[in-house]
Amino acid sequence: MKRALNVLWAVQAALLMLMSACASSSHVSSLRPEWIDNPGNGVSASAGMHVRGRAAQEELAILRAREEYAKRYGVSIQSTQSISTSVANDRSSTVGSQIANEETSQTGIKAKVKAKWLDPDTDVLWVWLVPGD
Repeated sequence: MKRALNVLWAVQAALLMLMSACASSSHVSSLRPEWIDNPGNGVSASAGMHVRGRAAQEELAILRAREEYAKRYGVSIQSTQSISTSVANDRSSTVGSQIANEETSQTGIKAKVKAKWLDPDTDVLWVWLVPGD
C-alpha cells in the first residue's frame, strides 16, 4: 500500500512538472513585436484597458489606427473624445463619449488589420493596420 502511494505521488509530481513546463513555454507571444515601433507602410496604434471590455478596447485601437492611416492619404477626420470622472462619498463614476466626422476627397482608401498584440504587463492592445487589397 505504501509503495502504491509513493508511485502515485511520483506520477502526480511528474505530471505537475510537465504541465508547468508547457504553460511557461507559451510566453513567446509576450515579446513586443517589431511592427509596433516600425510599422513599414502601415500604422500601429494602441488602446489601454477599456471599461466595456476587450471588444471595445480593440475597436478603439482600430479607430485610432484608421485615423492615423487616413492622415497619410489626405483624409480629414475630426475626432473628439471626452471622459468625465466624478467622486462623491467614496463612489466614483466615469462617463465617456466619442464623436468622429470624416471628410475625404479621395475614395477607395482601403486598409486591413494585419496583426494584434496584447501586452501582458500593461494590458495595452496594439493593432497593425496595413494597406488593403
